[in-house]
Amino acid sequence: MEQALKDRSILIVEDDVVLSTDLANHLTVGGCRVVLPTTSIASALSTIVHYVVDAAILDVNVQNEWVFPVAHALQTARIPFLFLTAYSRESIPADLRNRPFIQKPHVPQKLVDGLASLLSPGEAGVDPRHRQRAG
Repeated sequence: MEQALKDRSILIVEDDVVLSTDLANHLTVGGCRVVLPTTSIASALSTIVHYVVDAAILDVNVQNEWVFPVAHALQTARIPFLFLTAYSRESIPADLRNRPFIQKPHVPQKLVDGLASLLSPGEAGVDPRHRQRAG
């Protein structure tokens, strides 16, 4: 499954810098080419506009703001994502509850496998090579 991460660009929306750094390290070891950690909703939305992102990992609450505007932007752009959070699934709006969900604290390999399954052929929705960078 880790082959699915090879050469991919992953957005991490997480305000805990230690966890974000740890996630980035696991993804890089898993084969990711670019890991784009962001610590705010505004920077995450800007990243989606300015970079080609293959998938994303979203914490539900980032600096006391809900991440759902980012989730909706990713959904609109057909970029796969999963939630990694200490919040319950019920805290996620109904229209996003069907998205993959991993509870914190997490097992790093489970996260890598979950992300890889999003990027497996036929799962990602849009071939990232056909997505244009906006802006």
